[in-house]
Amino acid sequence: MEENEKKKKSPLKTLIIVFIVLAVLGLGGWWLLLEEMKMTTGSKVNTRNATAQTYLKAVSAQVEDIYKEKGEKIPADKEYIIRGKGQVNDPCELLEESVTNRYSSDNRYYWVVKFRGGTACEAWTALRPIKDSELRYYSRKELIDESNEHPFRQDKLVIGYYSTAEGATYTD
Repeated sequence: MEENEKKKKSPLKTLIIVFIVLAVLGLGGWWLLLEEMKMTTGSKVNTRNATAQTYLKAVSAQVEDIYKEKGEKIPADKEYIIRGKGQVNDPCELLEESVTNRYSSDNRYYWVVKFRGGTACEAWTALRPIKDSELRYYSRKELIDESNEHPFRQDKLVIGYYSTAEGATYTD
């Protein structure tokens, strides 16, 4: 009888061991996936920052061309914010109507460009609308840390930032 009881318990022990092994492998795989996603965050931040720089240059050229055609100078009396998505800006004080931006062809990004003293000085980009409260300075390290807090939502969370004052020296 003892042999029959051992045989009956044996499949249960085997199932428990298999379950434990699968759980450990699953958790290990999940951890590796999260770490791999965190390793690519710096690259995503760099790409988004480069996109912000591209939009800053594109919108700046667009505004310069429009004011040049009118024979006027870009107003320098205060800060101006231009918002848009893809190739089209929202009407604002600086650009009274929507203009198709012929300098950029990427339509996925929402963007904001700030003009100060008659020139474009800062830009932000994201794959979602950018709130007014997000229009501030971002260090590269801050962007990476914020993105790593939610690795599965990085694409939506990562905000690209570019400042003409820092230019290409923008690093941690």
